[in-house]
Amino acid sequence: MTETVSSLAAMLGGRIVGNGGDLPIVGVGDLRQAGADRIGFVRDGKYRAAGRSTKLGALIVYEAIETQATQIVVADVGLAFAKVALHFHPVPRAKQHSIHPTATVHPEAQLESPVEIGPNAVVGKVKVGAGTVIMAGAFVGDGADIGRDCVLYPRVVCYHGLSLGNRVVIHAGAVIGSDGFGYARDGATWTKVPQLGNVRIDDDVEIGANSTIDRGAIGDTKIGARTKIDNLCHIGHNCVVGEDCAFAGATFVAGSTVFGDRVTCAGHVSIAGHRKIGDDVRIGGNSCVLSDIEEPGDYMGYPLSEKRKWIRMMVAQRDLLKLQDQVEELRRAIAGDPNGSEP
Repeated sequence: MTETVSSLAAMLGGRIVGNGGDLPIVGVGDLRQAGADRIGFVRDGKYRAAGRSTKLGALIVYEAIETQATQIVVADVGLAFAKVALHFHPVPRAKQHSIHPTATVHPEAQLESPVEIGPNAVVGKVKVGAGTVIMAGAFVGDGADIGRDCVLYPRVVCYHGLSLGNRVVIHAGAVIGSDGFGYARDGATWTKVPQLGNVRIDDDVEIGANSTIDRGAIGDTKIGARTKIDNLCHIGHNCVVGEDCAFAGATFVAGSTVFGDRVTCAGHVSIAGHRKIGDDVRIGGNSCVLSDIEEPGDYMGYPLSEKRKWIRMMVAQRDLLKLQDQVEELRRAIAGDPNGSEP
């Protein structure tokens, strides 16, 4: 795929600085390594020096800098670069109908052409929309409904009966629809509670490698449109995740927790079951959530606090040893023993 600086600027709604509008661009590149047929980005001040000396043909910048590269000035460099990178490296889509000879597909599966099914994949009695790619070794159980233009990377497991919207991307090793952790105590032993619900994932959701989303106990576990879930995350049974949420790696959510829209969790956040997290809540890394969060804002820590309060507490904790030394010096001064010898 080849574009020009001008065509990319038009796509981004950016302003060109320099005389290279007709320069052909074939892809994105690193500021320090790529050549004149690539475009890179300067997101903030720490990259300006590299931008000035770059051999790239074009740069996406937030303000013009002194450089030989032609520049596209935009308001949000990160978003603009993401759009350009996705343009040159789009998500896989099935272009022609193809079922690998080693794949196993139920004879009553409804495959809307074109669909690509890779080596050793197993596809049950399901519905699969056009453009969807099911890669090597993936499994889709009976009764599943897979939308259009989805991507199931190698070894993805989609249990029976679940529903994926359009353009859902699930990365390698993820398991969707496994049984929730449901057991009833029977004296000294445990009796399994059958997990009879399902999983419903809406349009444009992306789920990272080796993440797990459990099916509901009776109702459905739900993931809202455009939500992004990183690698190694776990969503327990009956959870409801709103739209446009983002969970970074190793976020663990116990069952029946309900999230509003635009909730973000940084890495390694643990959330207890049966909690309610409101709209526009942002939870910092390594936090533990044991109670509901109703008000939007930034939260952090364990026990969870407003982020500013938590930072103040950490600063105070850091200064405790210094304070202890000062108290000891004061004690010795009062005792008339500045050298600290025993009376």
